[in-house]
Amino acid sequence: MSPFRSNQARRRAWTLLVLMLALFLVLAACAGDQQPAAEEPPAAEEAEPAGESDDAMMSAKEAPMLAEMVAAGDLPPLDERIPIDPLVVDLPWIEIGQYGGSLRRTTTSSDFRDTSQYMYGHSPLHWEEGGAAVGPGLARAWESNDDASEWTFYFREGTKWSDGHPFTVDDVIFWWEDMAANPDHPMAMPAWTLVGGQPMTAQKIDDYTIRFSFAASAPLLERELAAFVNGGISYNFGPYPRHYLEQFHPNYSDAADYEEFTEKQDWWNNPDRPVLNAWMVVSLEPGNRMILERNPYYYAVDTAGNQLPYIDRLEVSFAENVEVLKLRIFNGDINFHAHPHLSLRDLAVLKENEANGDYRVLLWDNGAGGAPAWGVNWNNPDDGKRAIVRTTQYRRALSHAMDRERIRKITFLGLGGEASTGTMSPNSAQFNRSAEGQAILVAWRESAVTYDPELAASLLDEIEVTDQDGDGFRDLPDGSPLEVRIDFPAGNTAFIETAELMVEDWKAIGLNAYVNAIPGSQVGVMTTNATYDIRLYGGGAPDGPDLLTYPAWLISYGSGGRWAPLYGAWMAAEGTPKEGTELDLDPRDRTPPREEIPVDDPMFRMWELYKQAIAEPDLAKRDELTFQIIQIHIDEGPFLLGGIADPPNIVIASNQIHNVPTSEDIPLGGWLGPWVLGMPGAMTYPEVYFFAE
Repeated sequence: MSPFRSNQARRRAWTLLVLMLALFLVLAACAGDQQPAAEEPPAAEEAEPAGESDDAMMSAKEAPMLAEMVAAGDLPPLDERIPIDPLVVDLPWIEIGQYGGSLRRTTTSSDFRDTSQYMYGHSPLHWEEGGAAVGPGLARAWESNDDASEWTFYFREGTKWSDGHPFTVDDVIFWWEDMAANPDHPMAMPAWTLVGGQPMTAQKIDDYTIRFSFAASAPLLERELAAFVNGGISYNFGPYPRHYLEQFHPNYSDAADYEEFTEKQDWWNNPDRPVLNAWMVVSLEPGNRMILERNPYYYAVDTAGNQLPYIDRLEVSFAENVEVLKLRIFNGDINFHAHPHLSLRDLAVLKENEANGDYRVLLWDNGAGGAPAWGVNWNNPDDGKRAIVRTTQYRRALSHAMDRERIRKITFLGLGGEASTGTMSPNSAQFNRSAEGQAILVAWRESAVTYDPELAASLLDEIEVTDQDGDGFRDLPDGSPLEVRIDFPAGNTAFIETAELMVEDWKAIGLNAYVNAIPGSQVGVMTTNATYDIRLYGGGAPDGPDLLTYPAWLISYGSGGRWAPLYGAWMAAEGTPKEGTELDLDPRDRTPPREEIPVDDPMFRMWELYKQAIAEPDLAKRDELTFQIIQIHIDEGPFLLGGIADPPNIVIASNQIHNVPTSEDIPLGGWLGPWVLGMPGAMTYPEVYFFAE
């Protein structure tokens, strides 16, 4: 992608032309709901990071519904609504689209948060080439000094929030100083902001230029800022609309605490909260329905200069369970579906109903190293369970007892890659830059992966996890009963079969295992407080294009650490104002719950290696440090259990929706599983989907 560039003088000269075009589009709107966008792109021009050209605004067009508002005086002209150099979405598989229509989807998530996966507007940088590269997004250009300890970002002049208020770097400063770096606010500092053991500093250069400075080299920053879809997801990066949120912030209002602020800060919970996304929430009935309409100030255009998105509305409905969701697909009530994941066991019936529902079934790659993935709680509050979890014998017994080929056959219809202990994504760069990377991926994937129930039973015998009371189930070494609870989000039925098969396998070696289906929000609380036994991660063990950019999977970093969340939260507090506080409280009574990592614990060694790696500017040395972390997984793990590497995920698209890619279109196949990639919003750009017969 390369941004259009123009100048203010030329832009004003074309204002009259744009207004005339708007009137033309108003008349054209009477012809039907879907209107073709202009099809003649301006002459191609080589992009220059800091330069400008004068071609973009000459051909800028807008949706008929917006042109009507302009003509009625209810909306400023287009040239006053989009930046001087809008983002141009240019993908190999897309064509110039038509305006109009409603994308209808259903989710089993009652808070509709997964709708964020369709939005990428808040991200300063964007994934390109299927996640193998990074390009411009909200920022048009960026640069760093020689050792990558200072990064400067140039945002698009004239960008506006969905309410028309100007976006500036003040909105990024607000996120950093008043939220993430504010010890009183519940948001934690993202890992990428703590390179060198202390928080970064953010300096405003001017309204559209900001500089991030670090105590050490921060070579991963580009990939960190492309990760997720931002604007609230995992709180990886702002920006947040300062002009709106200040009224609820204790530093700028009479609010006594952050309760109302946190209720208002996330756009999927609050229709009043301005956004930078392609669509904005206009109606919200929690647990029932969400309606979004096009953002008239969205800063992206197609290659012909037509403002995006093409589709007018997103209608999101709640389904109590996946059976209701599938019925709506069969009936044609849903015209697009990517989240939540559907079970591959439903593939045949989904294909059978394609004609009836007037849709097509696509298979995008999951991208995970092992899907689903299961975290075994290293911080279990039960002393007896915690003691056995910290033995390699117990965790390897769990892994060797899993018949992954049976799981592949039943759950994945024989599809997907290799059986996996629980590695990160095989697409990750560290595994594909060298022969050493390929070798360590195989070693990690194959460690404790062999189905061998006799070996599993003998490993449990070694640690005296035996049946001491004769009831047929193994007990803890002290003779107390051992129950192995698999905590499972009730709305996620795509992998319930896998959980049930695992229970059968573990019962076969004498473990009293069972599935505990509970609301997803409760699973999140149990993770933060480390009160689960084993929990599901339906997207698998993915991480992203770089293993270091989301360390929850690699070293269990953060309160969402995948197997040691109390230690992960301790890591995340290091270098922040929270470090060294609340030491008089029980670890689970701290905010957030966290516990100091003993120096003889493998997590301590992982954490020390990770801190070295993220500040290492030399790529080969950085990879070597990453491989040392992985070697701990191989020698002392598994800490994560996995199923099958890179299985396909089902995507449903109406036959009337165009510009939806196949897995063959998308470099690396799709990477739909992990939220760190932000699919389908990242890389496929739903704002270029359009309806046509």
